[in-house]
Amino acid sequence: MNILTLKNNNQLEQVQQSTTQKSIDGHAAFAKVLQDAFVAKPENTNPDYVMPISLNTDYDEISEQAKNYYNQALQTARELVDTSADIREQEIQLYREAMIEIMDMPIEVEIEPHEVNQALLFGSLGIDFLEYKEAGVRIEMLNLAEKDVLNSQILENSDKEKLKKMIDEQRSALELQREEMLAGTFIKEKTDHRANIEHRFHSLDFSS
Repeated sequence: MNILTLKNNNQLEQVQQSTTQKSIDGHAAFAKVLQDAFVAKPENTNPDYVMPISLNTDYDEISEQAKNYYNQALQTARELVDTSADIREQEIQLYREAMIEIMDMPIEVEIEPHEVNQALLFGSLGIDFLEYKEAGVRIEMLNLAEKDVLNSQILENSDKEKLKKMIDEQRSALELQREEMLAGTFIKEKTDHRANIEHRFHSLDFSS
């Protein structure tokens, strides 16, 4: 290998390293901007007026798409409920099955006209915007499930707490997935949501 070839190889390696670093820096900067927006603190910090974020969800802002898919999930879940069980047990089963359906059901999302620029930005960073948006729809569906659980006239308070804990866990998993997408570290893996949710369900012991 002559000196000229060696020099060219070194320059090429430097360019590749620079490009890789810029990509990493771009992901990190983009993720930080969005993260700062997500966790922005309210101006009013009086603890008497600031609600926990899980209780401060604006359900009116949930997309129609999420509402429609959630209704489909509930319909499927109802078909799996043991109707011979007592009414409380049926309600518990309903939201367990709804959670599984929310995490497993196929969801089709599209880039809306007002999302074009955002999708282009995501694409420039190698982020799958549709996959990111799909996870967001599932989070919205979980928010709706949480609302129904908390408003249930059938469930006991202990049931609501346990179901909410399960919903929080699924929501956190989706939020982490979205954060990893923004950071460029997300690796898509197949997850057995039914097995995971049923295992968690039994560990919480709803019989007590």
